[in-house]
Amino acid sequence: MLDSTEAGGRIIRGGALRFGSYLLMVALSVLSAGLLTRHLGVVRFGQYTTVISLTAVVAAITDAGMSAIGTREFSVRTGAERDALMRDLLGLRIMLTAIGVLLVTAFAVAAGYGTALLVGAVLASLGTVALVVQHTHTIPLAATLRLGTLSALELARQALTVAAIVVLVVLGAGVLPLLAVLLVVNLALIPPTAALAHHQISLRMGLRPRHWLALLRLTVAFSLASAVGTLYMFTAQILTSLVAGAHQNGLFAASFRIFIVITVVPGTLAAGALPLLARAARDDRARLAYAMQRIFDASLILGVAAAVGLLGGAQFVIHVVAGPKYAAAGEVLQIQGVALVATFVLAGWAYALLAMKRYKEVLLANLIAFLVSCAATLALASSHGAVGAAVATVCGETVLAVGSLLVLVRGHRELRPRLGIVLKVTLAAAPAVVLALLPGVPSLVRALLALLAYGLVIVLTRAVPEEAIELLPARMRRLP
Repeated sequence: MLDSTEAGGRIIRGGALRFGSYLLMVALSVLSAGLLTRHLGVVRFGQYTTVISLTAVVAAITDAGMSAIGTREFSVRTGAERDALMRDLLGLRIMLTAIGVLLVTAFAVAAGYGTALLVGAVLASLGTVALVVQHTHTIPLAATLRLGTLSALELARQALTVAAIVVLVVLGAGVLPLLAVLLVVNLALIPPTAALAHHQISLRMGLRPRHWLALLRLTVAFSLASAVGTLYMFTAQILTSLVAGAHQNGLFAASFRIFIVITVVPGTLAAGALPLLARAARDDRARLAYAMQRIFDASLILGVAAAVGLLGGAQFVIHVVAGPKYAAAGEVLQIQGVALVATFVLAGWAYALLAMKRYKEVLLANLIAFLVSCAATLALASSHGAVGAAVATVCGETVLAVGSLLVLVRGHRELRPRLGIVLKVTLAAAPAVVLALLPGVPSLVRALLALLAYGLVIVLTRAVPEEAIELLPARMRRLP
């Protein structure tokens, strides 16, 4: 499949399916966030989000990088060699996650967390252990482009999480049981995922430290880069909790939670193409360049659409998700929305660097972005609160996108994106931004008008990649 001409279409269809399922997940996330913000209040919700950010850092270190490495290696290896690698990968990730649990516990103690927050942080970080096991068993599904099955599993996780939150909110639960939801849900998803993958991947964990060292040499640079890349985003929330007041931290938490939900989209879509990119990087650089251009085209279109939507609709989204107490977070979300342009386009570049095994370059770009984000957050959040932290997010995402592009094209000029699509998207974005900022018009109306204008110009300028158009019904393809 990966070497056939059907791979591209299957990735596009699978990506569309994953995007559709993710919209359902976002709807469920809005429900849970709305319940949590109102149930916990500004201060306790800020505490809850800070702990979630800590566990996300652990998950980034033990899951994001190695899961991607596993998918790439599963796509290019076969037989006993591949089986042994997957067993070692599972064992190594569980060991690293256990260390991460200890680090989260130490941070919670050092930060002076109360008993409930401390225990909640431990339980939430233990949930990442279960997440590692479940995610490792999704590697064969991703490598064989079973993207519909992956979508179903992700949707199931979100549905179970929201159902648990609804029950706990109705029961009047505090922060501790709400944080324990992560552990319970991830444990529940392990059996069905293992059943789907047991013919393609071993269920046994490899306990061979010598092989772990070899695997670490293969994965450490990219795993560190992925960890740093996620760390710098969540560090903005953690540092804001330390240098800004509790109220400002809560406002940023409301915006940040929405922003993080949206940032999953580009990574999810680009991850579906990783098996093809890995095979093309090994065998056919011309095919890799072609695929990268198409990914850039689609990512830029979607990224600007997301930014325009939040520019106009941020106040509406905050009102629905968090309620009137968080009204000041609307401006924060508008600023973070600008960062989405960079977030979308850098996802494809990051996976191309992974497919080409250029781990050190990925690490360098992420490290620079991390340092810029930390410095900007400390400087701006302390003086301007949530708004300053949002500006720091834009700085970090922009630096990471530019850095990723520079290291990608260094020595590989054929991978430079052609900029014709940029002109078309700019023409579409100009009237959309004007409509998004119309004074005296309700936030939702501004967002809808802006997105309608943007989409109309995108269609008229034929900016959509041809491969996506070819998958539409013939009647729709004939439209001008």
